[in-house]
Amino acid sequence: MSKTLNNDVQLLIRKAEPSDWPAIRDICCKTGNSGEAIAADRWSFFSEQWVGPYQKLLPEWTYVAAQSSHVCAYLTGCPDTALLKKRKLFFDLQLALKIASKRFPPNADTKRFLKRTFRLDDWPEARFSESAWKTILSSYPAHLHINADAEFRGKGTGRALIDRFSADLRKRTIPGIHVFCGIKPVPFYERLGFQEIEKIEFVPGVWVYALGLAL
Repeated sequence: MSKTLNNDVQLLIRKAEPSDWPAIRDICCKTGNSGEAIAADRWSFFSEQWVGPYQKLLPEWTYVAAQSSHVCAYLTGCPDTALLKKRKLFFDLQLALKIASKRFPPNADTKRFLKRTFRLDDWPEARFSESAWKTILSSYPAHLHINADAEFRGKGTGRALIDRFSADLRKRTIPGIHVFCGIKPVPFYERLGFQEIEKIEFVPGVWVYALGLAL
């Protein structure tokens, strides 16, 4: 699907192909610090943690925005969050073993992942209420992660990717999509029709939002 952005840039919105994954991982790391790049020594583990499950378990639900042959944005999606959570248990265990065997350099990311995987600390999502999770899993069971190169933000790229993902979900009669995010991207999602399900103060002064979009 071709899409003309609001600055007349032509992008191709399509399913990810095997050759796209290095570019997807690069964008993940170049935008992983609230839209800015993370430190270079974090890239290998960070990209495996956040992109790896979708590449290895759900590659058919990842989409890219490409200008000519250049991938400038991506969306990793999942139609059934509860099912992915079960499938991801083995992936997370394997990743923990790779950390233990020094496949990844130890850093704050690996330590945090181990603590949360073995329930010594909470993921932000775990702090949301039982009522919020009931709403999420019944009305908004799909989820997504989306990132774009800086020069393609604010120009309709994210909307085009979410529109394509939403269209494919509707074909499967999936009722809605949820996202968890900090305060910065909330206006972007609200412009697309997402509504607040619940928000929590994860640590003092840091708010995390659960947002849902009915399809």
